Amino acid sequence: MTRGWLSLLALLALAAGLGLLAWLAPARDEDRPPLSTLKPAQAQRVSLARPGQAAIELERRDERWLLTAPLRARADEFQVLRMLALLEAKPAAQFPATDLDRFDLQAPLARLTIDGTQYAFGGINTVTREQYVQRGDTVYALALRHGAALPASAEFLIRRVLLEEHEIPVAILLPQFSLRQTGGRWTLTPADADAGPDELQAFVDRWRQASAARAEAHDGRPAQAEIRIELREGAPLAISVLQREPQLVLLRQDQGLQYTFLAGAGDALLRSPGKSTPSKNIQ
Repeated sequence: MTRGWLSLLALLALAAGLGLLAWLAPARDEDRPPLSTLKPAQAQRVSLARPGQAAIELERRDERWLLTAPLRARADEFQVLRMLALLEAKPAAQFPATDLDRFDLQAPLARLTIDGTQYAFGGINTVTREQYVQRGDTVYALALRHGAALPASAEFLIRRVLLEEHEIPVAILLPQFSLRQTGGRWTLTPADADAGPDELQAFVDRWRQASAARAEAHDGRPAQAEIRIELREGAPLAISVLQREPQLVLLRQDQGLQYTFLAGAGDALLRSPGKSTPSKNIQ
């Protein structure tokens, strides 16, 4: 009988211990509420301020994000969504914002404001690999990826695709040759027997899909050559060739932005259809 009671007491103690552990254990990610009730798709305005740098301002217009300060440009939607993922972050812990020195929040590394709500980014807990973020009178411990999603400068937010989806070329005029669409067919001037319909279409597609390695404000250098792209709708685009080698740098004059392409991608934009190597002289 004594042995039975001892076994029962041991089971009760084990159950109590397991219950205590479950109560003390942190909640799973799926059980924690998100940092904000605002959804990323609902956000309209974003600003990012870092000490010693000009503030970055973005706003949503017609379902697209635009960079409005310190320069104006189309914004990279993916990079903006990386920042807005903060709204759905699930804090591992939270503390009253009464001792900001403890969290390195007296002078935050960055301040992200989304639709009027400010999030200040402080120090990193090297043990838990989490960053302290203050919102109002509360400090939250968040995964490091949210701080890493903040761009170092406005240039990182510029969309690097040269042409918009609605900018459909009907003519591409380069210094050494040109393509023009007539009656749904592309023709090359001067003609080249090695450039058939497939090669001509592939060349046009390269321009329509051209994505640069970097996009930034024009640095002021003069143009070496000019390229004109006539569109199905809208005014023609004037594009200046600022640099040919080792990387191609193109300036969209209407935007005041220059796009830097890696060597292979840049050569493909200047190479006449049917040719295996780009033209050496683009003046």
